[in-house]
This record gives sequence, C-alpha cells and structure tokens, in this order.
Amino acid sequence: YDLDVKVLPDGEKRLLDADEYEAHKTKWQYPADIDFIVKEHVKILVDWINENKGPFSQDYVDLWYRRYLEIQHRSDR
Repeated sequence: YDLDVKVLPDGEKRLLDADEYEAHKTKWQYPADIDFIVKEHVKILVDWINENKGPFSQDYVDLWYRRYLEIQHRSDR
C-alpha cells in the first residue's frame, strides 16, 4: 500500500510516501476498513522497530548478514 518507514541513524522514524498512499487511496477507493488496517499495521511496524522484534532484531540482522557474506564469498571464488 505504498507506505515505508525509514529509520535514520539517530533513531528517528519517518513515514515515507504518505502522500502517494493518500492519492492511491482516493484513486482506487480503498474501503475504510482497509485504510484502518493499513494504518494500524504501520503502528505495529513502528512498535517492532522500537522493540527490535522480528526482522528488526539484531539476531535476525546478524543471521542474514552472515548468509550474505557466505554468498559473497562463494561468488569470489
């Protein structure tokens, strides 16, 4: 639904593309329940970021970084 959350180095979070979301909501006539669900899930996403949950946890980041390094190492051979 065109919304992104950007986390800046200082921890500030910015909701990106809100204007694009609003334009598409009007153009495609998103129902009120969909609009509510999207906005609630943005809140959940920000909570996950704040709480380092799911893909925002350091363990998850470390796991995928190690996998990236393994793949990169294989392609360097």
